[in-house]
Amino acid sequence: METDFISKHKDSDTFIIKKSSFFEAPVHLKGNLIVGSSCNFWSDLATTGSLQLGKGTTVKGSVRAASAIIGAHSVIEGSVKTEHDCTVLDGARIGGDIVAGGKIMLRPNIKAGIVDAVGNIEITGKSDVAELRAGAKIIATKQ
Repeated sequence: METDFISKHKDSDTFIIKKSSFFEAPVHLKGNLIVGSSCNFWSDLATTGSLQLGKGTTVKGSVRAASAIIGAHSVIEGSVKTEHDCTVLDGARIGGDIVAGGKIMLRPNIKAGIVDAVGNIEITGKSDVAELRAGAKIIATKQ
């Protein structure tokens, strides 16, 4: 794994990846992760803590995290799986499914397969998803 693009804030156990970075090998980190905008991951991305994926980031594989915020206009070719909550921001494209152990929030113009949450699914605006599976409520609001 290329480490020139990664720094770590030890007090918060948070890794920070510089914007426009790229990784050919899978990235698996123990801790929280903040990814700058327009990064490219050519394989899977996984972290044991929270994930904040920057705007316009591409992941050719799947994403796993304790919780996640998927940045606007990001593209994930695989699935997204979180232990807790997951938020997917405007215009993001998920090639596979989104599965969360908590709630899922979808902003407008999302594309994804099955959206499966143990808690609520909150949808704002129009999204293109194959199926919604909520353990609690599905809440839809206009944009």
